[in-house]
Amino acid sequence: MAMSVRIERIDGRTGFFKPGDEVVRIGSRSVEDQLALFFRTAGDGTARFTIRRKGRLLSRVIAFRELDRAHLVFEGMRFIRCKSRCIFCFMDQMPKGLRSSLYEKDDDYRLSFLFGNFITLADVGERDIARIIELGLSPLYISVHAVTKPIRERIFARPMKRDILRDLSRLARAGITLHAQIVLVPGLNDGPVMRNTVRRLFELYPGCRSVAIVPVGLTKHRSELSPLRRITVAEERALIEWAGSERARFAHLTGGEPFVHLADEFYLAANRALPAASTYGDFPQLSNGVGMCRHFLELLEADIERLARRRPRTVQMTIVTGTLGARFIRRYVAPVLAQRLPSVSPSVLVVRNRLFGPGVNVSGLLSGRDILSRLKTSRERTGCIVIPANALNHDGLFLDDLRPADIERELGTPVVVARSTFLESRVMRRCAAR
Repeated sequence: MAMSVRIERIDGRTGFFKPGDEVVRIGSRSVEDQLALFFRTAGDGTARFTIRRKGRLLSRVIAFRELDRAHLVFEGMRFIRCKSRCIFCFMDQMPKGLRSSLYEKDDDYRLSFLFGNFITLADVGERDIARIIELGLSPLYISVHAVTKPIRERIFARPMKRDILRDLSRLARAGITLHAQIVLVPGLNDGPVMRNTVRRLFELYPGCRSVAIVPVGLTKHRSELSPLRRITVAEERALIEWAGSERARFAHLTGGEPFVHLADEFYLAANRALPAASTYGDFPQLSNGVGMCRHFLELLEADIERLARRRPRTVQMTIVTGTLGARFIRRYVAPVLAQRLPSVSPSVLVVRNRLFGPGVNVSGLLSGRDILSRLKTSRERTGCIVIPANALNHDGLFLDDLRPADIERELGTPVVVARSTFLESRVMRRCAAR
């Protein structure tokens, strides 16, 4: 890892620093990366900064508040790349021709801390573990999948040089909160293997605060990859029954805090009722598709109460979603709207995933072109078009680089992205204005 951070530009007062300077040390400590720089300059205080400028080392004592005034913009962080070859890696199942960033595999504990990315810890060294502890990088999100070495080596398709339980235990003892996930591969890490993994992770509680079990994602682009299968409905229902009993047992041991969670996809695919909101605690794995539906219903309830007081006029809209999302809306959302907010009766447009194949049925992996194609041929479309926010990245792009504005221009119909629910104020205003 490089032991300096380069300043790309200065958006505030220049002072001592200039664009192109490399921050080498703060006090006597080397600057490994941007994260170290931010941690060592947090709060009030001063320190001696050593920089490299055109090959020369310069130093000066600087107050941290001067950094705030300078608005330094640093070079992009160099990520730790994933060296595993997981048999179910989604990036190995991607079609060709998408933007390059979608094919980049990271396994960086800093991204786990900053953004909740799941990492494996398979490539960390003792220095990395010590640094996580020193900086207090908590919480971390860990892809465990299994705890026994032979199964882990089959999953990761590589020798496992580190003991995952030893590393997790060390982090937990140091006060690092951990959230784990198990990508369930039928016939490999399910059944007794899964139950043992959950049991061993629970031994780390409260350091390991939650474990989520999620289904393996398989696309149509699996040529020359390990043959894998999806979980069956019967297996999903058995899993749900097991999780319910384990959840009750763990809650008794934790004083009520939930520990084991299942992805929403299991409940929807198996046609089983979603757990209550209390089952998810503070929703620690929301971005992992765990509790997303129940959380959405809570947000929707607040929107319905707000709108019911105002008695809104009739609003027409078409909600774009995947096959599982449509099942959720029809079972849980439509009946509530019909009873409590009849002036809003959205049309649900189901988009089948042609980019990844029919086995991928979540709205977050819909492409712009699949959505546009379905909208063009639909006779069910009414009013404005509402796109789920999880289908877009932070730059507002679909997986295939289209934007909602491209769809709006092509159709001549307003397209709006729902950041929380399709009843949020900005969506309702846009659809009503039409």
